[in-house]
Amino acid sequence: MKKVLAVAAVSGGLLLSAPAAFAATPAGHAGNPKAYLRVMPTAARAGAKVQIRLGCEASSTSDLASPVLKIGALRRVGPQNDPAKAPAAAASATVQAAAPGVYKVSFSCGGAELTTKFTVLGERRQVAKVPSGAPQTGGGPGDHGSLAAAGAMGVLALGGGGLVLARRSWRR
Repeated sequence: MKKVLAVAAVSGGLLLSAPAAFAATPAGHAGNPKAYLRVMPTAARAGAKVQIRLGCEASSTSDLASPVLKIGALRRVGPQNDPAKAPAAAASATVQAAAPGVYKVSFSCGGAELTTKFTVLGERRQVAKVPSGAPQTGGGPGDHGSLAAAGAMGVLALGGGGLVLARRSWRR
């Protein structure tokens, strides 16, 4: 009975992990399962710097392109002898002036084309509604609130001074 339960548990685990194994290979580059393409960060404004990382097992990579990124030269990065990872390369890019939206970044790894998305953000406004005119802070010469406050402070000062004098006369 214990053997039957152990076999059932192992079989169930294999059945559950099989779809995940097939899902790990994106359809866009099924011929190169270790190939990848990443843009970090995935969204930025015009003029910002971004990093592009890619990996490819194939002997040739080409056509790293995007309509909104000015991409610099690719350079090899990290150890290239890990069989679990594709050889990695990186490039710096600058976001060009473009309408806000989602754009494609792609490259060719062997015969497969890998793509990812990059979002160009719009201009950032500091406030939602830009104020007009001078700020209304109050406190001008005709403001009755400031006169009342000055009068109240004068009364408190006179009362405090009177209390000090009264206390001195009580001690004598």
